[in-house]
Amino acid sequence: MANKLIVLSVDSLFDEDMDQLAGLPNIGRLIRRGSYVRGGMRSVYPSFTYPAHASIITGCWPEAHGIYHNERLNVGGPSPGWYWFHRDLKRETLLDAAHRAGLATACVGWPCMGGAQNVDWLVPEIWPPTAEEDPRPVLASAASPDMLAPGGVLERHWHKLRKTKQPHMDHMMVGCACDIIRRYQPDVMFIHLSHLDHTRHANGVHGPAPEMAVIQNDDWFGRIEEAAMDAGVYDQTNFAVISDHGHLAVKRMFNPNVLLAQAGLITLDDDGEITGWRAYCNSTSLSCQVVMKDPGDDETRAELEALLTRMRRTYEYGVEAVYTKEEVLAEQHLDGAFAYVLEGARSTSFGAACTGPAIVTPDNSDYKFSVSSHGHLPHKGPQPVFLVAGPDIRPGVALPRQRIIDEAPTFARILGFPLPQAQGRCMEGLLKDK
Repeated sequence: MANKLIVLSVDSLFDEDMDQLAGLPNIGRLIRRGSYVRGGMRSVYPSFTYPAHASIITGCWPEAHGIYHNERLNVGGPSPGWYWFHRDLKRETLLDAAHRAGLATACVGWPCMGGAQNVDWLVPEIWPPTAEEDPRPVLASAASPDMLAPGGVLERHWHKLRKTKQPHMDHMMVGCACDIIRRYQPDVMFIHLSHLDHTRHANGVHGPAPEMAVIQNDDWFGRIEEAAMDAGVYDQTNFAVISDHGHLAVKRMFNPNVLLAQAGLITLDDDGEITGWRAYCNSTSLSCQVVMKDPGDDETRAELEALLTRMRRTYEYGVEAVYTKEEVLAEQHLDGAFAYVLEGARSTSFGAACTGPAIVTPDNSDYKFSVSSHGHLPHKGPQPVFLVAGPDIRPGVALPRQRIIDEAPTFARILGFPLPQAQGRCMEGLLKDK
């Protein structure tokens, strides 16, 4: 019988946090008794939460699993829908494969897993468009049965939630995860927490607030370990603490849609609302996906390419590169419903405004428009961590940099089943011989 696996993803935890982590009581103990990847893991492009977590749990690049943005395109809309659901994935997940292998599966707060049929105990990451709306109906629609019933796992911890704000959301998620471990002892469990990412967006890459958020996540990991001890499965459990992307400081924001509107590629009414468009820049924060309404419109393509070239050549706009769809597919394994990708330079992120100045300061009105963000090419800046310990892990190993698509094949090997669709490879050096 294979040993168990609990994977905790701490959103935006990265290699520059390692010195702090080593001194903390819970994750520090994990580091001392286990192994890690030195210098972190190569993420995906864009280095965004949903594309990265889809890659972690499938072992595939975005070109294969189909999640290329956190949000669905919603031109001019204030509250775009996200890729909340398992049905949005074009590849099976490690949890699908584990279920097929006869293992009991659990998932708490993991992106793109709403409504997953092969998860026995599922608390999804899915929220209504505004914080004022009651989240229960949408959560109930995407969770496994009875989570919100009287005495159900989610109902028991609902009181910890304050609308959909952090750190309250993560308090609730950790309570649910610990309850599932104590009640059901799943064979494999994936958990995602995002308080640290929210903190960095609002306060900056480093500083007292992110340091306190790291400490909070150490406490949450300790509670998860304690739940495994209470359930009598700690010694049979492999624990992994991982993350999805780094962060970079943002000092200014470029609104390329202002230029598209001036060029007639976006049309606006007297109130500045979009009434029509031929091209639109969909921000991924430190990069931007440029969408054409009709990719076969050669006239629009010529106008758009001329404008993108001018953006690239104008230093003040902070555009490091303009990539074609074909280039990012070949170089970054990224595919999606866009025609071009803009990469930011010199602490520049991309806004969504169609009116007003082209260059503004970040306003923290949205995670994409904050003083610290991501979405950049994955080789830049701090790298996401991979820490692991347990009965199947060699202690004291420090592998050179790996890729987040290598995580699912490694987890599958620990659990004792193949993952043939994965584009990544097992990190053999971390594992004991079986």
